[in-house]
Amino acid sequence: MRYLLIILILSITFSQDSYIFSENIQLTDTSSNQKFPEIIINDGIIHLTWVSIYGASQNVMYSKSVDNGETFSESVQINHTNNNIISYGQSGPKIEVYNDKIFITYIDNRTGDWSVYMNVSYDNGNSWEQEILISDTPYYNGYQDFEIDTNGNLHLIYYNYSASHHVQDVRYRFANNNDGNWSFNESSPVGIVNDQMEPCDCCQPDLEIDENGSVFIAYRNNMQNIRDTYLSIKRFNQDTFSELHQVSNFQDYIPFCPSSGPTIDIESNQIAVAYTIYDNEKVYVAKSDTNEINFSNYGIASNEDGKQNYPFIDLSDNILVTWSNFINVNSGNWDIYFGVRDFQTNEIINVQKITDDPGNFNQQDSFMYKYENDVYIFWSDQRNGNYEIYYTKGIGQSNLLGDINQDFIIDVLDIVSLVEIVLGNLDDINNADLNNDNIINISDVIILINIILRN
Repeated sequence: MRYLLIILILSITFSQDSYIFSENIQLTDTSSNQKFPEIIINDGIIHLTWVSIYGASQNVMYSKSVDNGETFSESVQINHTNNNIISYGQSGPKIEVYNDKIFITYIDNRTGDWSVYMNVSYDNGNSWEQEILISDTPYYNGYQDFEIDTNGNLHLIYYNYSASHHVQDVRYRFANNNDGNWSFNESSPVGIVNDQMEPCDCCQPDLEIDENGSVFIAYRNNMQNIRDTYLSIKRFNQDTFSELHQVSNFQDYIPFCPSSGPTIDIESNQIAVAYTIYDNEKVYVAKSDTNEINFSNYGIASNEDGKQNYPFIDLSDNILVTWSNFINVNSGNWDIYFGVRDFQTNEIINVQKITDDPGNFNQQDSFMYKYENDVYIFWSDQRNGNYEIYYTKGIGQSNLLGDINQDFIIDVLDIVSLVEIVLGNLDDINNADLNNDNIINISDVIILINIILRN
């Protein structure tokens, strides 16, 4: 009966919620400011981009790691026209990947107006093509985001400002990728600007595409300074954004320009969102089915003291969330925090401060990416005077009984590790006491062998 129970437990989908983070690792060492990091991981390669700021000059940088973050390549500037990059909180360069092609977009003012440009590497980041203009409206284009879908096509959104610097509309543009020969459609308005409302014109939106090809845009709205979060959707095979959903309903009255927008992530048929409510200065997270939108099951990301802002999330079995936390009013410092929102128990778990400096320095612009069983968090860090790029790696901890070597799979390698524990050649580890008698011995080995044979 005990063996049968264990086998039944093993057949349940495992929900990971515990991570142990490494010490903070400094990636850049400069005399200027390095800010707004963003990464994507593909085939085990970490592709990192950020903005290097020297006075009024800004350029987009790139580096990669082929050894899980142990080392990074020497950074290179990808924009061929120097010193015209425009970047600000939550709206630095954006990066995506398709096969061995790396795409980075950003705002550039080389013509006087702000426009969206893109650089492409067709050889996994080893070399970069000349940038191309991908927005198609005059005056000022800002707060851009883009995605590359499963067919390698590009989906772009950006805020289009008139000559008077007021939001005229939000534009969506699609580009079909024929082996590098881009075929761009004319951009079209999303339809979320009218006489009654418009997106908060200083808050970054977030764009995601689900596995069916539907396009989701999350943004902070503005209705006479009521600035809750909304979601606009263009379903697959539709030409327009036909759905508009209110995500948060806190009547968040903000009579000034807030500094953060929402972030979303999609996994299978689930969509998660995180946003900041300025009324109580907390980050909230929620989850919904992508077909029947309902974000009523929401909760605070963390009960930690202080002012929370600038959330970023990753959706797997649970919602992983990182944010900036402001505690010391006298020094004005921000720290990076991490937590897990468990939607089975509706609890916040594994909350921990990520930044490990002992002083009162600013750490901001956090970006998170989950790859396989681990989590990578990058941010801008001011502990050395100017801002540098730092990161930490969170190693996922398996709570699966019998997963001795912590690789999230129960197989013969776990038997080898368990035998080493019994022989005293390896320290005791969680998940090794299979019969729950507080002793690791040959009985546990026999149980583990039977588990593997019966599976």
